[in-house]
Amino acid sequence: MLEAGRAALEAHLDRRHQPGHVAVDWRTYLYWVKREVTQGKKISIIIPVRDRVDLLARCLDGLTSKTSYEPYEVVVVDNDSQSEDAHAYFSQFKHRLLHYSGHFNFSAISNFAVKQTDSPWLLFLDYHTEVFDGDWLTTMAEHVQRAEVGAVGPRLVCPDDTVQHAGIVVGVGGIAEHAFRGLPAEAPGVCRQLQATRNYSAVTGACLLTRRDVFDEVGGFDEECLPVSFGDVDLCLKMRRAGYVIVYTPFAKLYYNKSAVRRQTAEPHEANLMRERWPEVLERDPYYNPNLSRERADFSLGN
Repeated sequence: MLEAGRAALEAHLDRRHQPGHVAVDWRTYLYWVKREVTQGKKISIIIPVRDRVDLLARCLDGLTSKTSYEPYEVVVVDNDSQSEDAHAYFSQFKHRLLHYSGHFNFSAISNFAVKQTDSPWLLFLDYHTEVFDGDWLTTMAEHVQRAEVGAVGPRLVCPDDTVQHAGIVVGVGGIAEHAFRGLPAEAPGVCRQLQATRNYSAVTGACLLTRRDVFDEVGGFDEECLPVSFGDVDLCLKMRRAGYVIVYTPFAKLYYNKSAVRRQTAEPHEANLMRERWPEVLERDPYYNPNLSRERADFSLGN
């Protein structure tokens, strides 16, 4: 039966003239559609940072030594680093370095970096991430090359092998919550959804791949109203409103050093703006059954 389904999916790819093949993930008995990257584009990997060059160095070491995809460029945006370590590190920096002054504003920093680059594809990456699988970017590129896709996000795994990100469910836990956060990274999840490539309403800005034309079409990040929190969710929802889908792929995996992340609480005005701007989707995420929990995004039944 699995072989018959696999053959049917490959026939579907042939009919749609999409080069690739279909494999069976024998851990989960799910199909893995592996598309060829037929016209790979240059990717600008945009990484904002302030001071923590120890984590940045680890991020870049894994990125540059293990990433099999090419071409790409690394674009680090230094947001007023003050430490002597940072100054020494950047004085001998081998990648492209931009400087952004002022209070931390993730949305403004990201928009600023985009305007300083010309790559057709854009990857927003958190310096707390660490690459350990060389095919991670190729796996994401398989999807972003599809005309109907607006953005792609990977599975982010904490050092204790629990999930940090596997897509974002909106309207849960307040405004939005990472799906399956805290579950064992190799757990199947409800109906094996943790291990399945699927659409979500949003993916995290900690590792988000998109095309420049889509990013520009929807106006980029909202740096005026959402400087720190929910900018990634808002960006993805704007893409969905424009007719694009948002894809999560578990087959692109990175580590995420959650212990080094300073916990931030969303400002009330940012949460209020999201409620005013997206009331319908917050009330009912189209990719999340309304009978499931509104307290946690683990796809368990609600009370």
